[in-house]
Amino acid sequence: NRSSDLLSVSSAAKANNADETHHRAYHGTSVDRIRPILDTGYLLLPGDVALGGDKIVEGKGHYNDDWKPAGFDTKKLFLSPTIKYAGLEAYARKHGYQDSKTSKKYWARVAFQVWIRPETYEKGKSTMGAKNVDPRISDDEIEWSTCVRGAAHLAGIVVKLDEK
Repeated sequence: NRSSDLLSVSSAAKANNADETHHRAYHGTSVDRIRPILDTGYLLLPGDVALGGDKIVEGKGHYNDDWKPAGFDTKKLFLSPTIKYAGLEAYARKHGYQDSKTSKKYWARVAFQVWIRPETYEKGKSTMGAKNVDPRISDDEIEWSTCVRGAAHLAGIVVKLDEK
């Protein structure tokens, strides 16, 4: 029997005081990936196998082993310091939703808020070519990446609803 508390701070995050010592970042995802991520309790890297046997692969339209710049490592977790970038369609794919009380129709997008250990990631430019996404964040530091498993701890889920 599962607890009704689907997203709780991991013991590792608590032990490391992640809310005080780690940097906040966001990881956009599709609605259908929420449950597997919550079941695992952390974000996996491309090439990893999730509970249930699904192999994690690079997202559609993203660099992969067959299509990438020379020397680019696709087997990383990609994050952003801004929800505006992590919430782009390339990362947080739209999902149709209808409110059962009002019958209004929406597009839903989701992202996980995470805490990431400071020395475990690199900052870089957008691999999607996005520019001027958030005036508070330099285009040269809009995308963070890490190949360190367990460096990012789930902290919350952000949901954006836009009327259709």
